[in-house]
Amino acid sequence: MERKTVSQAQIYVRDALSRAARYAAARDFESAIRTLVPVICKNPEVAMLFDKLREYELGKLRIQGGGARFLAGLGAVFKAPIIRMVAMADPVRAMAMCESSLAFCVDNPLILGALAGAARSAEAPWAEATALGVLCKLHPGNAARMKQLAEAMQRNGQALDALKIQHEMVSKLQVKTLADKSELRSAMALASIERGKFNDRKSGKANTADAEDAVIQQLLDGTIHDAAQAQLLIDRFTAELKKKDSIDMRRKLADAYMVAGRYEEALQEYRNVAEKVGVTDPVLDKHIEKAYLAQLGEAVKQLRAHPESYESPEEQIAELEKEMADYRWRHTVRRAEMFPNDMQLQFDLGELQFERGMIDDAERTFTAVSDNPQKRRGSLVYLGRCALLKNDAPKAVEMLQTAVKDMARLDKYKREALYYLGNAQELVGDAAAALECYRTISASMSDYRDVSQRVARLRETAQQTEMH
Repeated sequence: MERKTVSQAQIYVRDALSRAARYAAARDFESAIRTLVPVICKNPEVAMLFDKLREYELGKLRIQGGGARFLAGLGAVFKAPIIRMVAMADPVRAMAMCESSLAFCVDNPLILGALAGAARSAEAPWAEATALGVLCKLHPGNAARMKQLAEAMQRNGQALDALKIQHEMVSKLQVKTLADKSELRSAMALASIERGKFNDRKSGKANTADAEDAVIQQLLDGTIHDAAQAQLLIDRFTAELKKKDSIDMRRKLADAYMVAGRYEEALQEYRNVAEKVGVTDPVLDKHIEKAYLAQLGEAVKQLRAHPESYESPEEQIAELEKEMADYRWRHTVRRAEMFPNDMQLQFDLGELQFERGMIDDAERTFTAVSDNPQKRRGSLVYLGRCALLKNDAPKAVEMLQTAVKDMARLDKYKREALYYLGNAQELVGDAAAALECYRTISASMSDYRDVSQRVARLRETAQQTEMH
């Protein structure tokens, strides 16, 4: 199987990676996994899909109970032998068969082993290395398995990583036979070649493509904010477009322009893509909106920084801010109306309704969206906030408590939910419960909003009550 980078894959692969990254950033690993599984089954040659899918599956594993591992292991007893039989004739199909089981629970040694074996038969060392890497991470100490991982890494061009595995085998597992020492010397030689950049021309091109691909994926994930790196991508994409026009390349070019702060050029490229696509793409429409708002926002920034250089700067600022608000509203409503079954777009509408003070409308929107498992927690938080604004504290407590119970990790989303839950509990007179919410927040972020002041006030009130 010939390895492909994301830039060489079809456009929907890139979009799937981008959507999955957004889900994962919100700790919604289930949706991230569900997004990538059908894509990886059709595109096993795209190495980054395996890296990302295993990463998200490990994220899901951290919040899974032991029951999932038990059920996964039980099912694997029957499924793994079938996969191995299929792999003899069709290893690519066998690889695809493994993904549904790993999507349920990645801590599944039999299926991970079957995937590694099928990938080896399909000559896909990137898939073999990721499967064995997860297996060694979850079940360390197996010398034979670590040896297989090192070999897969070497075939995948990861000589330095393979060398680390070999060193770990020698130092921790104390395998010091002549064969092992010979393999270690071989691994050191390969690593030296990789470190010294003495790979042959073909390998060098592959490594360069992979490095660029990693930068591109960071760009898609929103983790690149460096204009210099973005300029490298702009130069690359512009040169490729001169050779051959491509919708996918223009979309990447627009993304790079955004990072570089060249909003007008980004907007033009996004509009070029929209014109070529010919149908409304909600994701692309969001990008156009973001570029347009960023362009206007930059104008506002300049007006505020140098008011003396402009005529009636305050009036211009007011007009631009009104246009930004109106444009955002028009496009959010239009997307929600065009795609009524897209819960992310409905959620976006509810957020904007809430921001604009349309509380009754927001409440109706979030009530409908709360039926969707992926948007339930966020919708419940907003429903709790709507209830607070309508002075219905008991309902706010109910909504927010339900949301908090579903949040395993204390991140910015849970802190926000706890904050408003504390507010609601104060209003219903449950000072002890409110104080507990605020203390939980303070333990992870001491300067969160006005939590320290609220804690001080509640403690003072409690002391005064005790004195009387």
